[in-house]
Amino acid sequence: MNTSNTPTRPPRPSRLKGAHKAKGKGRPSTTVAEPNNDTPAPILLISLVAGILSHPPDHPNHIPSLRASLDALRQCLALHTTLGSGSSGSLSLEQEMRAYGMMAEIGIKVLSAGLCGRNAPDWASGIELEIDNAINDGTRLCQQIASLRPHRPYFSLMRAHLLMRQNQFKTCRALLKREIASLTSSDSSATVYTCYFTYLAALLASSARQSADVPNTLQALAKLQNIATSRDDNDIAALCLANRLQVLMCAGLWDLVGEACDAAEAATGLTFDVSPTTNGSSAVGTSDTPSNAKHSSSTFPDIAAATPLQINTRLHVLILSVIYHTYVSQPKTASPRLTCLHQMLDNDALGTFPDGCIHITLSSGPAMLLRVTHPRVLYEIAFLISGLSKRDVAGRKPRCRVFLQEGLGVANEEEKMVPFSTSNSTRDIQEIEEKLNNIKGDMLCHLASIHIMRSEFNEAEETLVTLIAHARSNDSFQSFAPRIVLLQAHLAHALGKTDRALQCYHAASFLSKSNGKAPDAFVGLSARIGEVVLRLSSKDQYSIDGDDGILKAMTFEVISECRRGGPPFEAVVKLLEAVWAGGIIDMKAKLKAAIESTSRSQDNHLRALILALMANMYLLTASDHAQVVLKTCQQLAIGLGAPLNKEDELVNGGIVAGNAPLGLWVGEKFAELYRRNDKDEKADRQMQINRSLQDAVDRLLGREKGDTSGETTVENDDSMEVEVGAVPSRKEFQAPGHIMMDTS
Repeated sequence: MNTSNTPTRPPRPSRLKGAHKAKGKGRPSTTVAEPNNDTPAPILLISLVAGILSHPPDHPNHIPSLRASLDALRQCLALHTTLGSGSSGSLSLEQEMRAYGMMAEIGIKVLSAGLCGRNAPDWASGIELEIDNAINDGTRLCQQIASLRPHRPYFSLMRAHLLMRQNQFKTCRALLKREIASLTSSDSSATVYTCYFTYLAALLASSARQSADVPNTLQALAKLQNIATSRDDNDIAALCLANRLQVLMCAGLWDLVGEACDAAEAATGLTFDVSPTTNGSSAVGTSDTPSNAKHSSSTFPDIAAATPLQINTRLHVLILSVIYHTYVSQPKTASPRLTCLHQMLDNDALGTFPDGCIHITLSSGPAMLLRVTHPRVLYEIAFLISGLSKRDVAGRKPRCRVFLQEGLGVANEEEKMVPFSTSNSTRDIQEIEEKLNNIKGDMLCHLASIHIMRSEFNEAEETLVTLIAHARSNDSFQSFAPRIVLLQAHLAHALGKTDRALQCYHAASFLSKSNGKAPDAFVGLSARIGEVVLRLSSKDQYSIDGDDGILKAMTFEVISECRRGGPPFEAVVKLLEAVWAGGIIDMKAKLKAAIESTSRSQDNHLRALILALMANMYLLTASDHAQVVLKTCQQLAIGLGAPLNKEDELVNGGIVAGNAPLGLWVGEKFAELYRRNDKDEKADRQMQINRSLQDAVDRLLGREKGDTSGETTVENDDSMEVEVGAVPSRKEFQAPGHIMMDTS
């Protein structure tokens, strides 16, 4: 959550209000005539900067307004120096202090616009020195004049913002730490909170030389929460809990996230009651419908009765909560939170802070201006996490694909209504654009993985082309390269191009460690999982020096990494352990645990693979049970590629193939069981189906880029069983999944 704070400006002198009133009255001309004087009064120049020249950073006149503001302030201070302090027409001490503060603020905006250094225009030359002098002069005034001492932290905060712009985070943290230590009980709540939030922003800021300081961030949040609670500013305390939740998640401290999530929800008035299932299954089931929540007023708080800060905090908590419950494979608890998020967005929750700035009325003292995550960013993030939390990729119209396609439609809008306030800078626009570009890239990554899992290879290739073009055009290819290569590996693996898949897995693993930023452990581990699975499935071709011991050691090394990876890799751990299990009983137990994990996480892609392995174990010992498992596996194989409309099932006499290789394998096992049970007629019909599926697999293996043949349908036969071609409804599924780990 972006809680970077804009320091509250010193109050405007009352002289400005009087000048404004005199201008609006219709008095005789003789009473307003003044001696001709071409030199404006300093106070008028300050008024010009504050009220007329200010433009938001997206305004075409923003840069000219910065230049005009600087010129006005320079003239103002020069006139004040010429006239002398205390003389007629000069600035009062309070006005002089305010002029120095405005000079520092405008100067920092000039720096944010990149108008500094060797390429700076003449009017911005030496701006950093001017900012430093303005801060020093303002601080000197506050220290010398007792009535101005409450404004001293304002200039310390301006220096902190300057240091952060210069990437001097260590110096900035030390400065703010001293400033916080010097705060007293007489300082206003706005001053205290502003200092703390700026300190938090400095602690979380990172560069090539300085990383985020998570321990001190958590300590500062705890102190700020206690201060806010003692001053009866409960909304600020709730904001601290929401920030703590985000910090823990970003730091990967998942053991502490559950408790932090509950505390943040309770502080923001969000209550969810998940009733246990009544059919004897796990309490964390697979239903996509909201659980029996408590009264709607507690689960879905009334927006009209909430302040903008409360609404903003609830939105952040809901987003983080959905991510957490999806991460720990609890879709039933994530679903009502996602529903609450959608309801708040539908009720125009983002309209309460349209420009990303919130004016907070505190229990005592002046109000505070807080800059939060821009609503446009929150809006597009909602589409992304909606697609990520709905993990079932089977069926005609999987909701994960729908959310992502709608989100990409929003992201591709030519004209985005992204309002900004005058307190924003050009750097803020750049940061928001970067966030929106990253969100769009994440949506494209996840959509490509969905297409691959559904055997929609033409769409997958088109999405990858779009992703590559998007990453290159926005100068983010280096950060997206590991995921792009991993998706290329999954696509090649699904198409049977094992040599290319193995090369891409190696490349993705390498790039994940050297992508210019922090190593992407999730992508690297997913790539190693893909390599191990490929080698296990093609031992004769890809064994390492013909020694199974080396491959076994590689597998268990990956298993060890998966255990450290957390809940997303739980099913993969059980599956890989089952491959090397010492006995049939141990293998069945591992596979059963893997099935439970995929059912709980709604991972039908991986679930289909595990069901196939389980069915193979029962073919000789329990044929009836094997047929039941094979039938479920067959339905999943058909659903992983079901067309949008039922009318599209039969195309030129064809039936839905879905995942053709898996469907062919299941069909061969069915034919084997029919022959063994002397059901020759069924076996013959199944063999005809298998021949059609084999043709689809052959077309798949010989597929060229952009070729759609063999993806969705296979040729039908008059003797084909109707039940094989039918596409099961979503209600027949329990969940989605893939050995291809989703890296979005």
